[in-house]
Amino acid sequence: MKNINQKLIYKLIFLGLFFVAASCETIELELLDDPDQVSLTQADLNFFLNSNEIALADIFQGRSDRDERNGVSGAGMEATRLLHLSGPLYQNAFTSDKFNIVWELTYSRIISNNRALEPLAIEQEAFQHLGIAQIIEAYAVTTLVDYIGDVPYSEAVNGTANPKRDSGAEIYAKMYTLLDDAIENLNKTSAISYSSDLYYGGDSDKWIKFANTLKLRLYLQSRLVNTAESTAGINAIISSGNYITTADDDFQFNWSSNDNNPDSRHPDFAKNFDSPGIVLDYMSNHLMNELNAGVDDKTVVDPRLRYYFYRQLDRNAIDTNEQDCFGSLPPAHYGFTIPFCTTVFQGYWGRDHGDDAGIPPDTGSRAIWGVYPVGGVFDNDSFAPIVSRSVGYQGSGISPIMLSSFVNFMLAESALTLGTTGDPATYLREGITQSISKVMAFGSGQAAGSPFEPSQADIDAYIDEVMANYTAAASDDEKMNIIMTEYHIALYGNGVEAYNSYRRTGMPNDLQPLRATDTDNFLRSFFYPTSSVSNNSNSDQKENVTEQVFWDTNPATGFIN
Repeated sequence: MKNINQKLIYKLIFLGLFFVAASCETIELELLDDPDQVSLTQADLNFFLNSNEIALADIFQGRSDRDERNGVSGAGMEATRLLHLSGPLYQNAFTSDKFNIVWELTYSRIISNNRALEPLAIEQEAFQHLGIAQIIEAYAVTTLVDYIGDVPYSEAVNGTANPKRDSGAEIYAKMYTLLDDAIENLNKTSAISYSSDLYYGGDSDKWIKFANTLKLRLYLQSRLVNTAESTAGINAIISSGNYITTADDDFQFNWSSNDNNPDSRHPDFAKNFDSPGIVLDYMSNHLMNELNAGVDDKTVVDPRLRYYFYRQLDRNAIDTNEQDCFGSLPPAHYGFTIPFCTTVFQGYWGRDHGDDAGIPPDTGSRAIWGVYPVGGVFDNDSFAPIVSRSVGYQGSGISPIMLSSFVNFMLAESALTLGTTGDPATYLREGITQSISKVMAFGSGQAAGSPFEPSQADIDAYIDEVMANYTAAASDDEKMNIIMTEYHIALYGNGVEAYNSYRRTGMPNDLQPLRATDTDNFLRSFFYPTSSVSNNSNSDQKENVTEQVFWDTNPATGFIN
């Protein structure tokens, strides 16, 4: 029998979470008894965990009910040229309130839920619920460390006023333990199964693979500061074989085409397709150049090009009314070797990195998100302006949080830099193959039968050219740059791994520089959220965004731009 104070705490947590989350959850709860007599069994474990799973999607992708892009993935994509960054400088590209929602969801939702869930799960032998909750917490907390730096954890959500920050290294150590505990719980026999699991449908084996993959990711992330530990940890996971290796095990959030309360479409689809003729995002000139032939020693078009981008127009800008940089000379630090202002390929109408010029009436001309991953439109040369939200998959896209292709690229990096088990070239080929297969399978409902659907010969030609370039590379640095370039391309839709890998490796080494200036102050971490600084006397704001997180021991200058 729990004491009265414990029962009161559970009751207050449960009721508070109900009112906070009821507007966006799909689970309906009926409180038929006296609300002053809420029992422990009424604090539905499914409710807590479902709330956490949706919070994880919102942390990664952003809240679909907001106009701005406020998830960690979008910010990482902008910083690494997977998506256009307005800029003009890194210091002011993202305000300190950028991740207020991410902070709130991590502490007030996920960690708070888990502190309430754990004793209930143990009492009810709901070990599967507990294991899944622990994995979600590990992903959310380590993402804060990777993006921001030292954050509160040991004193978080335990009643401590003004919790102190733990070092990132200390938190990583705690997360290894938390993930091991999660795996142990998932291997136990549970009295209650989690039937409403939004990611793996209640499959504990898949959650264990994801947990091990997260450990592999943390080992790789910290390889510069814990080389021996990282090498041993990665080899142990490879030896186990119990990690994400196929698309069947991919960890992703599946959005739907439903736009009624709640709007469950991919947030980037909702942002760009809802108002007919009003496209808000600019695509990255760098990435669109990268996927076309004739750039970076490639003569073959990337098979994913028409899945990633949809062209509304069959030409580029023709005057300064359409694009203010039209006809201008590039800035001195670009020279004439870096693409400037526009792509050299017709219809791929985007913007340079950090271009913050005014917005001309070009929303019906810009290239836009394609079918992958937001559930948009496959480019079949129709060049039809987007004038309706009822196009393509209508937003039933995915958030690709951890895919098997990503794992192969990580293992290629690990094999080349740490000497872990396996051949880097084999991992590289498999990573490219799995990425292309994933993208094409996702868009097959639109591309199948189209003359623009890549053939097997097209796919083979692309992969063979990359592998030939890899074999011909004269140094490990050149080989690593090829691995990271292909990883970068495969990460379209996932700015988290793109942002982390760029700071970890400094590659791809030819990303388009900021338009405004030849800068040496890349965004090595984000500002602390305003809400965390204003509400905690132990939390000071950092002076600038060049502050490096604990695992980033690369040179402060002359490394990345």
